[in-house]
Amino acid sequence: MNILSPFFKIDVIPKGVRVLTYITALRWAGWGFAEALLPVFFFSFTQNYATTSLLRSAYDVSFILTLPIAGLLADKFRATSLVMFGLVIYLFIGSGYFLAGLTGVVLFAITARFLNGISYSFDILGRDTYTRRVTKKENLATVFGFVDAFANFWWIVAAIVGIFLVKYFSIYTLLFLVTPTSLLALIITWRFSKKEEGVSNLKEKFKVKTAYMEAFKEFGVWSWNLRLLAVFNFFIAFSSAVVGFFLPIEAYSQNGNLSQAMIIGILLVLLTLFGSQLGGWFDKKGISLFPYCFLLFGILLAVLAFSNSYLVKLGVAFGVGIVLELLTLGSNELITVCANPEHFGRVGGVMRSIYDVGSMTGPLIIGILIDSQGVKLPYLLMATLMMVLSIIFYLTKNKMLLFFSLTTDRYHHKVHQR
Repeated sequence: MNILSPFFKIDVIPKGVRVLTYITALRWAGWGFAEALLPVFFFSFTQNYATTSLLRSAYDVSFILTLPIAGLLADKFRATSLVMFGLVIYLFIGSGYFLAGLTGVVLFAITARFLNGISYSFDILGRDTYTRRVTKKENLATVFGFVDAFANFWWIVAAIVGIFLVKYFSIYTLLFLVTPTSLLALIITWRFSKKEEGVSNLKEKFKVKTAYMEAFKEFGVWSWNLRLLAVFNFFIAFSSAVVGFFLPIEAYSQNGNLSQAMIIGILLVLLTLFGSQLGGWFDKKGISLFPYCFLLFGILLAVLAFSNSYLVKLGVAFGVGIVLELLTLGSNELITVCANPEHFGRVGGVMRSIYDVGSMTGPLIIGILIDSQGVKLPYLLMATLMMVLSIIFYLTKNKMLLFFSLTTDRYHHKVHQR
């Protein structure tokens, strides 16, 4: 009996997905010791929200630029090859953050952040494409939830250890742990790739110069469902990036306590530990959950506008974690249902590009507003945006259900249940 069976529906999770998840968990554990303090680390170089957001955006720029290439490669080569390429780059990221903190030269931090965008684009598209290729559609949200839950469990374990370690070690010393854990993950992935489960290489030649044109063409032929999901993903990323990046800074700025900033980071991802269960809930309830998620997100943002209490921030971080996990798992499933299997890589790449544009512009725009207007107006504007998205999704829900009923038997069954 698998020791994970009491916690996950392990029989529906392909063996290869489990192996890649264990590898990811190892790498994420390396990040967990201090990743929640990255916003504070960046803020120490700039001392204002807008400039900190600009430094943060180095990741988003490289991620967006790399995704079309990584997405097209994911459709043409073995997924583990992309994962290994990303892991090689990760070896330099921890070193870059360490040098930035040691020397006080912000260029090292910018370089590490830029490389992070490149590495993660190959890593995430490799893993996502592999998962979509080998997983049955009726189990997709459950399987994606397992990946989130298992990898984030070890991230959280490391983060809890980091709460104590940060009292004795600098942030940049703890960030250096990304390098050795990535090296070990690279070795394990290389061994796994030799006996990877049945994912065949595609024979079509790859040309880098056509990658961006292919991505542009891909968006042009999307169905209205995928385009609507892209719009929602943009605004989800816009708002969630603001909460995830600014709440730890606010907590640290109020009392100078790094441990309290880390606790907020932990709460933001805590609900991913129940990703498999939440994914199973989405598999049963479907897209009817989306409007309520947007509504709850809007209420939480409104609460931030009217309270500066640390305890309130903790509650909001926990609530946002629930909303984001459901929206992320649901979006992953809907993208897979809507996309052609041979285009999983490029569809995933374009969708993540759109998501990351939102993730980049959110902190930049809201950071400028916070510096000039304070926190109340920006949070109220985002709360209003979430309420509008809730209404839009509710009004289009039946039309989307009809589309999915014609796409898979499972969705057809759900429509008739209602």
